[in-house]
Amino acid sequence: MRERYQQQVRLLIRVMPFLSATDQFALKGGTAINFFVRDFPRLSVDIDLTYLPVKSRTDSLEEIKEGVRQIAGELEKRIPGVEVTSQKSGGTVSKLIIRTEDAQIMLEVNTVLRGSIYEATERELSPALQEEFELFAAVKTLSFEDLYAGKLCAALDRQHPRDLYDIRLLLKNEGITEDLRRAFLCYLISHSRPINELLNPNAIDIERLYYNEFEGMTAEVDILDELIDIQEELPKLLLRNLTDGEKEFLMSFKKGDPNWELMSMPKLKKLPGVRWKLMNIRKMDSDKHKAAIEKLENVLFPK
Repeated sequence: MRERYQQQVRLLIRVMPFLSATDQFALKGGTAINFFVRDFPRLSVDIDLTYLPVKSRTDSLEEIKEGVRQIAGELEKRIPGVEVTSQKSGGTVSKLIIRTEDAQIMLEVNTVLRGSIYEATERELSPALQEEFELFAAVKTLSFEDLYAGKLCAALDRQHPRDLYDIRLLLKNEGITEDLRRAFLCYLISHSRPINELLNPNAIDIERLYYNEFEGMTAEVDILDELIDIQEELPKLLLRNLTDGEKEFLMSFKKGDPNWELMSMPKLKKLPGVRWKLMNIRKMDSDKHKAAIEKLENVLFPK
């Protein structure tokens, strides 16, 4: 492992226990997947958190700010030589830059995608990391389904090799189960990009990203072609697996009048990210809305 990454990983693991300064956050993203679900197949050096309660935006942002402040306070008290800088996002403090003499990592809470589909769970640090760094940590993470639903959206949106790599391991192991597919639909309709653009993305050239930003983050080598295959096949796989009812739900949501019964997930319509996206759909210009509906229909029901 590169020395710089090694110091970042060590700092990240040392920070993990202090996430319990508040019980309102759960770890998500690549760090949750590769450090706590998998046995450290690749490096990850950021701490991404989800705020779990479903409350008003005002109350949520206030509690996020207070929770981040509590974590920062514990870090400064308990880790010698640490420097913690708070940053604002969306008008509230939701990000920390955490520095020591030889490493820097970032902690960030998503202020829009609050709440989760399934219950969060506590997980222990992977055995490989415990052995290599002689450190232990247990943290609350999002459920397996929530973690990979978010990761599927990231892989479709960013198409970064690290996201495609995480999906590669998912497809080689558990696959896309019914529960995961349904969770994915919830994250899909909450995403900032239009549904049709995620389900039918324009492929980007990932070769430079692979060599500049991914190579060396895993012990595996020469897997660029595999990741390109996943980049190409993932949208097709997801579309192929959608049921007729799920497609009809997506269409009803895009029309601004979601048929919630098609999903049978009572919690779904209460999630802030879903409500935010639906509000934006309903505010669209009539002609633009009609065109957006047609684009999604062409993706879901190609002629």
